[in-house]
Amino acid sequence: MEPLPSLADRIDYQEELKSHFFDLCLDLLCILDRQGIIQQANRAFLTLLGSSSGETEGSFFPDLAFSDDISDIASAIDSLADNPISAVCRYRSFDETIKWYLWTFYPAAHDLVQAVGRDITPYKEMENRETERNIFAEALLDTVLAINSILALDQVLERILSNAGKVVAYEYVTILLVEADQAVVVGIHDMAQERPVNMDVDGQRFPIIESRYLHHMYETQESVIVPEIAYSLVWIGEKESAALGSFLGAPIVVEGEVIGFLCVFNKNKEFFTPLHAQQLITFANQAGLAINNARLYEQAQSAAILRERQRMAQELHDSVNQDLFAASTYADLLPKAIERRPQAVTEYARDISKLIRGAVDQMRMILIELHPDALTTTGLEVLLQQLCDVFQRQSGLPLNLNISNTKIIVEEKVQIAVYRIAQEALHNVDKHANATQVDVTFQLSHRDFYLSIEDNGTGFDQDAITDVQFGISGMKERAQAIHADLLITSSIGHGTKIELGKIEDAQQKSNSDYSGRRS
Repeated sequence: MEPLPSLADRIDYQEELKSHFFDLCLDLLCILDRQGIIQQANRAFLTLLGSSSGETEGSFFPDLAFSDDISDIASAIDSLADNPISAVCRYRSFDETIKWYLWTFYPAAHDLVQAVGRDITPYKEMENRETERNIFAEALLDTVLAINSILALDQVLERILSNAGKVVAYEYVTILLVEADQAVVVGIHDMAQERPVNMDVDGQRFPIIESRYLHHMYETQESVIVPEIAYSLVWIGEKESAALGSFLGAPIVVEGEVIGFLCVFNKNKEFFTPLHAQQLITFANQAGLAINNARLYEQAQSAAILRERQRMAQELHDSVNQDLFAASTYADLLPKAIERRPQAVTEYARDISKLIRGAVDQMRMILIELHPDALTTTGLEVLLQQLCDVFQRQSGLPLNLNISNTKIIVEEKVQIAVYRIAQEALHNVDKHANATQVDVTFQLSHRDFYLSIEDNGTGFDQDAITDVQFGISGMKERAQAIHADLLITSSIGHGTKIELGKIEDAQQKSNSDYSGRRS
């Protein structure tokens, strides 16, 4: 029977076990002094750093981490008292990958510190992916909001440029739009400087077929990943592209047609992945809808301006030109009237004066139309008075205007809507109503307003009239834009009444006078 080991042998054996455990543990283990100087490091830590024990022992422990994390680690060691304390830091391992570790520091005997580091890289990567997904979703949401907003094209492009950085990291991003067989640079942004770059390229045109990357995206409608750019890309500028390492491009496709390209550049070689490409394609598709909507909006604005000019020209022809022609005819008759009918001179002069005043009023209203600021800087009571004066001179119908306030001040969009709806309603009375009396009422109390335009004309069958007729759809759209009620009441032989605003508040008083004004 072998003798039992002595106490000294048992202590040596325990120390040997501790040494083996320290060296073979997969977690990172370190013994530090209270100043953070490494006294001993295990094999796992040395392997991570790709160094030997001689190179590591005696080093300041926080200095081995990423520079951004040094202060957190040093602060944790400095503040260590009786209870353990933890901190997170990153290391660039021997294979150039970045690892995240959670270090826990324990106070030990002899003024030493035991440090245990556990690999939390998978959890950090999961957290980063979740963050990236949230940022990507935010970028998509903001682009979708741009699709549903009435924005000018330059505003949409600016929003796309600012959101592209939430989709994929880049140094430069470029938007090019297709015109015929060329790509036009419409936006460049430098992410690092937060400013546009190389503005001499912005607006330039480049044949699509002469760029292999643009041509490939145009023909295949697929993204392009270039791990390392081999030559300068003329559509961002030679100086910038020479410093770039990798390129990712996505076609902007709308209804099966490539309308542009979204191109991002990163100085790191082999930076972009298929996931980046997939996200950029998704983003580019949403961006395409926003660009297309902005273009349609601009086209609609241009068409609206053209229609307005045509309407102005028609009004000049129908009213001002006719009044001036009639005034000119009376003026030509004056010499003959002086010789042959002196008693008619006064009548001719009065008619000439009336016609000229009517033409002046018409010109004043047209000038207001041509200068939209006048619709917001002129008091609403003045605009309504001028509108009714012109209507009376044009139509010859008696009109009773009842305005409860003077110096009426309302929001700009409300003022414009009230004016336009009143204008359209009076136009309908003049052209269609065959009325003998018109009553216009405007009331304002606090923030609420009420407009009523009523005639005793032929009226119409509301069930047989579409919103397109008589400009009703336009009036409804203007009312909805200012969150006001619009009520049109009409029947054949009983005239028409149009009410705008807080109708329920004013309807009781208005309806009490409604039947009495008809004849």
